[in-house]
Amino acid sequence: MPATILDASLIRTLSLAFAAVALAIGAFVVAASSSSGAGVAVDAADGVAGQTGVSGLPAGTSDPGSAAVVVVEAAGAVARPGIFRLPVGSRVADLLAAAGGYGPRVDTGRVDRELNLAAELKDGDRVRIPSRDEPTPAAATDAGTGAGAGGPSGGGGPLDLNRATASELDALPGVGPVTVAKIIAAREEAAFTSVDDLRTRGILGEKTFEKVRPLVAVP
Repeated sequence: MPATILDASLIRTLSLAFAAVALAIGAFVVAASSSSGAGVAVDAADGVAGQTGVSGLPAGTSDPGSAAVVVVEAAGAVARPGIFRLPVGSRVADLLAAAGGYGPRVDTGRVDRELNLAAELKDGDRVRIPSRDEPTPAAATDAGTGAGAGGPSGGGGPLDLNRATASELDALPGVGPVTVAKIIAAREEAAFTSVDDLRTRGILGEKTFEKVRPLVAVP
């Protein structure tokens, strides 16, 4: 066989072989790329799920530790009056400590009588430490009421005959339940126009009237 024919056949065979190898390599590369792409997508999805789980709290959920405090106010005779955030379960004594303790004008007697330092605080509580500059509750009550309508025990002026209660009238000297009933019945029939009506209308005797006269009035 001539050399030229052998060379042409060999070249053709080698070309076909190279083409087959190239096709195989190309198919392998395509298959590998497709497989790699699928793997990346799965990993990415897993990564997103992992990030969601790491947060530990659903979207919009506040820190659970924020509910573990109470907001309370310390007022009155404390070193630092104001609003304080204390742990749930704190006591009045804890608030007092947070406010710097008692102030220089604290009324220790009233503290002992009026405050329970072991009482548990609730959110929104206001604790006022008594001060010596404040009137005692009894004094404030007396000032506000004027000790009733006046009369012999109140020191607030004479009783109004047309408005005094039965108990107030009964406290007058020489006046008992029977006389009280007479006074009330008389004023219901016709209002008193003068203290002297107690005599002119035959309600009080002369001696009793002289005792009662400075203690009553008709405004």
